[in-house]
Amino acid sequence: MPDVFRADRAGALQAVVHWHVTGPADGEEDVFELEIAGGRCTVSPRPARTPRLVLHLDAVNFVKMTTGNANARMLFLRGRLKARGDLGLINKFPALFDVPRP
Repeated sequence: MPDVFRADRAGALQAVVHWHVTGPADGEEDVFELEIAGGRCTVSPRPARTPRLVLHLDAVNFVKMTTGNANARMLFLRGRLKARGDLGLINKFPALFDVPRP
């Protein structure tokens, strides 16, 4: 995500987002923290800050979303992406990253 982050579109945005990604076979969950601050995007496998937004989705939909084969808003509307916190960030996310187009 940091590699495709568009700092020029983030402006003064400061946000911490926790991603909870579940595996299809074992149900295990990977949690990581994405921070946008000061025009930079960083990811950590160890969430440490209070999140502004918490997202839950399975690994298949995570891959689809990050490769441009699924839209975060549509996943949310269909119940495949669960969110808690600042839901307005879901609408901002697509503009903040240069997601590949299928």
